[in-house]
Amino acid sequence: GTQFQTSRLRKTHHFGRWCPMMATSASSPPQRTLGILALQGAFEEHEQCFSQLPSDVVEKLKVTQVRTIQELDGCDALVIPGGESTTMKIIAGTDSFMERLRAFVHGGSGSDGVERPPRPVWGTCAGCILLSDSVTNGYGGGGGLAGTAGLESETKRCKYGEQVGGLAISTCRNFFGRQTESFEAPTTADDPSSVEDAAGRKAFADFPAIFIRAPAILQVGEGVRVLARVCHPAKESGDSAIVAAASERVLVTCFHPELSSDVRIHHYFVENFVLK
Repeated sequence: GTQFQTSRLRKTHHFGRWCPMMATSASSPPQRTLGILALQGAFEEHEQCFSQLPSDVVEKLKVTQVRTIQELDGCDALVIPGGESTTMKIIAGTDSFMERLRAFVHGGSGSDGVERPPRPVWGTCAGCILLSDSVTNGYGGGGGLAGTAGLESETKRCKYGEQVGGLAISTCRNFFGRQTESFEAPTTADDPSSVEDAAGRKAFADFPAIFIRAPAILQVGEGVRVLARVCHPAKESGDSAIVAAASERVLVTCFHPELSSDVRIHHYFVENFVLK
């Protein structure tokens, strides 16, 4: 009866032996491997957020922490978490990781010599800096609030090497100030350039964004759409800064969605980049 029917869903009889069988194995599409760069930063928080997505989304993913170039080669998409971009470059630079990371973002050969196309990537905070084509410094921090961000005579180069790049944006480090100037504020998603991205507006509208030594995006180039802006609580003028942007394959956020209980942006990345 019922007991026998239930058993048949879980097992199949094959040459007189009972063998385990997943009932959905025949029809389930292959999982996409989503890597989270785990050199340092909030990688565990990202992993937890992905685990909280709807079950029909989670079952399509294999989320894994990435620490080696071999593990990177096996990923279909990647998250570069918040942390410290310079520290990431120091750690990664010891084993040609940055070279392979550039190949992941821009397309190129992996550690196995296999040529692969550009793959989707999302950078948060420090990850946003690494993925920016141009990075400038905010006069010791807080340049955005003082109105001096981006006014340096030239972009300051990091002595540990160039950023990965991949998104045509100019980003200012420490735009809002140092660690003591960290803050939380809701984002807005009403920029005209994202008018056709209904999913983006839904994900970024009124998101409880956490900013810790956060950068901001000063300019966006061709092929880049603005996804979110924020008004700093201390600014009375109401001027907003760009804090999230994307191209076809690259998403960046200047804040830390992984530190919020709201997983809308994680869901947006999976549905519109990883599984697309």
